[in-house]
Amino acid sequence: MKKIYLSALILITAIIANAQERVSPTIPVINPVAKGKLTEATGWLQNDSGVWISKKNKVPANLKSDSSLFDYEKYGLGENEENFIYFELREITIDGKSLTILIKKYNDGDYRYKEIKKDWMPSTTIVYFVFETAELEKLKNLEPDKTHNIIIPTLYFSHLYNLDAKSSLKTIAKNVIEDGIFNKGSDKLAISVKFFKDKTRFLIETESRYPDRLDFEKSYYETPTVNFEKLFTLK
Repeated sequence: MKKIYLSALILITAIIANAQERVSPTIPVINPVAKGKLTEATGWLQNDSGVWISKKNKVPANLKSDSSLFDYEKYGLGENEENFIYFELREITIDGKSLTILIKKYNDGDYRYKEIKKDWMPSTTIVYFVFETAELEKLKNLEPDKTHNIIIPTLYFSHLYNLDAKSSLKTIAKNVIEDGIFNKGSDKLAISVKFFKDKTRFLIETESRYPDRLDFEKSYYETPTVNFEKLFTLK
């Protein structure tokens, strides 16, 4: 009888232990109310001919003459594929700790037949950066008429490709646990910014894109400062 009892106890203990090993990580909670958002800016680029060209919500591709290509397939994504649908700041809670997530949603795409650049397939992508909220203090009270390069270390970083209509904040939160942890701290957020009297020039990039990052002297977004303040608190 004692042997049967002991065997049963060992079996129950093993089941509990295995169940504990299979506990899934807690999915982060992203606040449904954004604390900052930017949906519109003009992208500027000085092309190889020295001419300044512009497009809404993207830094136009470095094309010398054929303006009909600016919105065509791969060129339509902008120089170095720099474009955006929106930038968004939200609070994200991970394991009980309040952090900040910067989300950039942008137009993306690729050719089905890459070698011959045929059959363009447009898509939408999100890149996100999770970091300590205190890092946002670096953007406050910056001197005007001067370029500032702000580097923010990330805790989690990743992309979500080929988004569909069902994608949501929960989709992003699940990705933080899956891909975000895999890429934990693998990149930094780089913000180049220059304030004028009533306008702000900026680029928001991943630091790892250097040397492929855009030259802030020849390419940037520009928007009224009141709009930029809808994304970041500056004072």
